Amino acid sequence: MRIAVVPHEDRERTLSLARSLAAEARSRGVEMLAPPETAPALEVEPTDFSADAGLDLVLAIGGDGTVLKAVRISRDAKAPIFGINDGGLGFLAEGAPRDLPHLLDRLVSGGWHTSERMVLSASVNGGTPVVGINDVVIEKVENQRIIRLALSVDGDPFTTYRGDGVVIATATGSTAYNLSAGGPLVDPALDLLLVTPVAPHSLFARSMVFPPDRPLRFDVAANRSVAVGVDGIEIATVPPGGSVMVKGAGHVSFASLGGRSFPAAVKNKFSLE
Repeated sequence: MRIAVVPHEDRERTLSLARSLAAEARSRGVEMLAPPETAPALEVEPTDFSADAGLDLVLAIGGDGTVLKAVRISRDAKAPIFGINDGGLGFLAEGAPRDLPHLLDRLVSGGWHTSERMVLSASVNGGTPVVGINDVVIEKVENQRIIRLALSVDGDPFTTYRGDGVVIATATGSTAYNLSAGGPLVDPALDLLLVTPVAPHSLFARSMVFPPDRPLRFDVAANRSVAVGVDGIEIATVPPGGSVMVKGAGHVSFASLGGRSFPAAVKNKFSLE
């Protein structure tokens, strides 16, 4: 069995946890690998996460940002991703460090199943699409200056958003910026594009839900540029007259040990009674 570990590389506590996990896994006959930049610190071999890497599983150790990184760098390997939360809320991470020996036993024995989560892509001015699992954010560059984004749905003009920006999220990403912007929580089993305005200057301030196969085009209106980010990483600054196309882009596999529904996760993370 070949498992790659993607740790939060700037947190020594997490690196120590990843080293312990790698040692435990090797004692069980598992071949452990890691990204080239962290492999020496974990005392394992590096991997390029290519389609030929032969990975059976990718373990992301950290917060949700580390899971997003694992999705980004390992998509070509097509190995399921399992998150171990050593950060904050950790909606994308099912495991906990205190359960590490038990988790490892179950993962190595194949006692897990996979679920598919939708990803989305953003292309700026018809360029190469950038893929993410959480969201695409189109937002203002200048402070105290609203922007205007004219939305067309599947080629048909729909409305113009005025405000600080717009979040286009997957169901998985509904727990991230979308939630902070007042959007709804959505079970990640659903395939959809969720559009939520940020600080809108209009009476139409509701989130909208669209099917993933219906492209959403945002044209930058007025005289102010916008910044475009995918999963928290800025990919472009778009001047007036430019456009951003967002649509569904397939799925990525997550490994799960079962026993945790989405409502249960929300109840636990927000300490609901």
